[in-house]
Amino acid sequence: MSTPGKTTGHTASQGWEIGVRRTFALSPAAAWETLFSQPILGIWLDNEANIAFQKGDTYTTASGITVTVTSVTEVKVIRMKWQQKGQADTSTLQIRVIPAKDKTTISFHHEWLANGAERESMKTYWTHVLDAIGHTLKG
Repeated sequence: MSTPGKTTGHTASQGWEIGVRRTFALSPAAAWETLFSQPILGIWLDNEANIAFQKGDTYTTASGITVTVTSVTEVKVIRMKWQQKGQADTSTLQIRVIPAKDKTTISFHHEWLANGAERESMKTYWTHVLDAIGHTLKG
C-alpha cells in the first residue's frame, strides 16, 4: 500500500531504500557468526573476503564493490558504506540479527541508493542472498 504522493521505497530521510528479511532456525549468535564467515559471506559479499568486520575495516570484492564498516554492535547490527564499482557515491548497508522466539531474523536494509532502478536491483540482489542463505543452511 502506498500513500498518495509518495513513491514506494523513497524517503526524505534516507533517499531510496530497500529492506528484506528472512527468519531462520538459528540463535542470534549462530546467525551472526554464519553471516560473517564462509560460505555465507561468499553469498552476500565475496568468496575471498577476509575481513574482521570491525569499525574502519575496508574490503573491495573481485567485482569491484568496496565496503567500509562504519559501526558494529556485536550479534545485533553492523553498518557499512557500500560503493558499487564505477560509482562516485556510496550507499549504506545495515545488516541486523533480530531474535524471534527460538529463531532469528536476518535483515538487510540498504539506504541512500541512487534511484528507483538501483532500489529494484538491490531488492533482487538481497532477496537472492536470503534465498541462497536458506538453501545453504538446509544443506
